[in-house]
Amino acid sequence: MRVHIKQTGLEYDGFIRIESADLAFEKFSGEMSGAVRRFRYHRGDVAAVMIYDAGRDRVLLIRQFRYAVHARTGEGWVTECVAGIQEKGESIEAVARREVREETGLKLAELELLAEYYFSPGGCSDKVHLFLGTLVDPEQSLGVYGVPQEDEDIQACWVSLSQALEMARSGQIQDAKTLIGLHMLENRLLRRAVQDSPA
Repeated sequence: MRVHIKQTGLEYDGFIRIESADLAFEKFSGEMSGAVRRFRYHRGDVAAVMIYDAGRDRVLLIRQFRYAVHARTGEGWVTECVAGIQEKGESIEAVARREVREETGLKLAELELLAEYYFSPGGCSDKVHLFLGTLVDPEQSLGVYGVPQEDEDIQACWVSLSQALEMARSGQIQDAKTLIGLHMLENRLLRRAVQDSPA
């Protein structure tokens, strides 16, 4: 695919970075488009972890305040899976392990990549790396966690998988990475049950 970039610019550089580009791109017909301006929002790739305890058929979810949701709804507490932004020089697996420790006080045992996806490709180039994780000690007590210097206030709690899936279906969970993780986990368990069932 041909893309002719004529000019780029930096519109904003803070917690997020917004770049602009004046360009033309090859259309399905093979012709080049007219001149268009597009924007790219960039903050950094995200590691998200759907933590599953197979022994008790439950998932670990967190609740935290999200201003963007509050600005739209008047509410602000969002139920989601653990996630965080990759820092420079940090592997995406290290991000997952760090965030689980910071947001739940717990330690990951194993990580398996479920999916990588662009969460808003119309304007954002960041990817979510979604993992399935298990814990070293799923019986360890939970509480309220977060990084104090970032004023995080994060409550971790176990939810049965069936309840979490019902929360997703009823709209109580509206966070995309959590919805994707729950449904991928459900599909995996259903496939495993079919494979393990006698013919």
